[in-house]
Amino acid sequence: MTRTDPHLIDTAALRRRVLLTGVVALVLFVAVSVALLSSGLPDWMVLPAAVLLYVLVVRPMMQPVRDAVRLRRDVAYQAFFDQKGGGRGGR
Repeated sequence: MTRTDPHLIDTAALRRRVLLTGVVALVLFVAVSVALLSSGLPDWMVLPAAVLLYVLVVRPMMQPVRDAVRLRRDVAYQAFFDQKGGGRGGR
């Protein structure tokens, strides 16, 4: 298979990845929020904690999804460009 093979992308696995990321993010957010608020820290501390959760957990877990979307976009653009008769030589 080449990089531009459209069968390279498993959409069911991507959907599972997105759902798993959502569940993990929700559980972690609730757990961190409860821990912070029960420890007596101010409410505004939940916001930096949520940002850290996004940067450290959600963003890395979604990287395969972003890569697959980029690949599908490239394949669609290449197919459109080839259909018009002006194919790109380098890719």
